[in-house]
Amino acid sequence: MNLIEKVKNLFGFTPAEQPSAAGSGNTPDQTEQPTPERPKSTPAGPPPAAQLREQVMRFIIGKLRVYQNEPDTAPVGVRLAVLGTDTEDEDLYRVALWANQPGKFQAELARQLADHYITLPKNWQFEYTFFMDQLPDTTYREGNLGLVVVDRSKPESAQLLAKITALVGQMEQAEYVLDSTRQPTFCIGRGHTTQTASGRVRTNDIVLLNDDDPGFDAKKGAGNGAVSRAHATIRYDLVQKRYALLVDPGGLPSGGNKTKIIHPDDTIERADIAGMSYPLQSGDQIELGGEVMLLFELL
Repeated sequence: MNLIEKVKNLFGFTPAEQPSAAGSGNTPDQTEQPTPERPKSTPAGPPPAAQLREQVMRFIIGKLRVYQNEPDTAPVGVRLAVLGTDTEDEDLYRVALWANQPGKFQAELARQLADHYITLPKNWQFEYTFFMDQLPDTTYREGNLGLVVVDRSKPESAQLLAKITALVGQMEQAEYVLDSTRQPTFCIGRGHTTQTASGRVRTNDIVLLNDDDPGFDAKKGAGNGAVSRAHATIRYDLVQKRYALLVDPGGLPSGGNKTKIIHPDDTIERADIAGMSYPLQSGDQIELGGEVMLLFELL
């Protein structure tokens, strides 16, 4: 140690210890601590389905602005056409359209239309259909969305009449005639009325008898108990000019029931997707709960 170093040590000017080289053996308190990972940032904003729902709402409302403050000429039906690129894209649209909660999207759309002074008639219809290849001819089109608008100013072809009879099971009436000029939808269920999960009272138009209803026949109505109080709905499609079956919550597998359509060519179609329209043709047999069979016929 030279003279200068001795002077530095005397007055306390000692050099700081240099970190040991890698592999030289660090003491426990000198061990390098790992850098904690930063939490991944969560993207802000609403989820994709909510954004898509808002996009669809804006599209429909924008195309119906011509009916603002014109209740006498407002549409009696609108049909949304969606061009999906794949099944994942279609599933996202189903979530956006609240497919598992029939009627919810239509109710919210009606509310937003009213906010824009677009008033639709009481029994207006809303339908949606998915397409994989290309969109059909529509009144309006924007990107992968198309919209068919049915209003009173367009000439309507003759409305179709149909009837429902029971092949297996007991209905309150021997047959029910469906007249779309009087009403576009016909609810099917056991008993006259029931209360839905939302609290609304549902009135059935096609009634399967309860075992405590007047006129119930234990032999004819042996399978009626398999039918839900809110099982299905037959709706007249103003755009396609045909009747279709929609399955209500009580008629879905999640509700403990099954609904099928047996076509005249003996092919069987399972109706198990909420909010989806299953077109009906004359001679179709509608199976409810695996026990009751109704016959649909055009008149």
